[in-house]
Amino acid sequence: GKVTRTGNSRGFRFASALFQSHPEFAEGDVEATVIAPGRLLVQMRTPQDDRGEDPVFEAYLSFLESQLVRQPALLQPFTAHELSGVEELLEGVTYDPDEVLDDDFELP
Repeated sequence: GKVTRTGNSRGFRFASALFQSHPEFAEGDVEATVIAPGRLLVQMRTPQDDRGEDPVFEAYLSFLESQLVRQPALLQPFTAHELSGVEELLEGVTYDPDEVLDDDFELP
């Protein structure tokens, strides 16, 4: 893409291939969030955006999901050493280790 002038404003211009491969960006309102120097997160504005979700965390989870679908070998079980501190970390937390989480499960 490129930075371009649109009237008295500036905007971003992207190749039409982006909109063809990602039609969710073809129409509607967008929101941009600066997440670091030189890094901009652009997302479609939807009614769900008012739920108070963190756009950076959501983008990170989407990135992880796409990477694991493309490269499932990246997913490896925890080692006993990595799990050694979990009991201490969860001390006082009530949970059911056998609970099956539905596809629509969300962290509170």
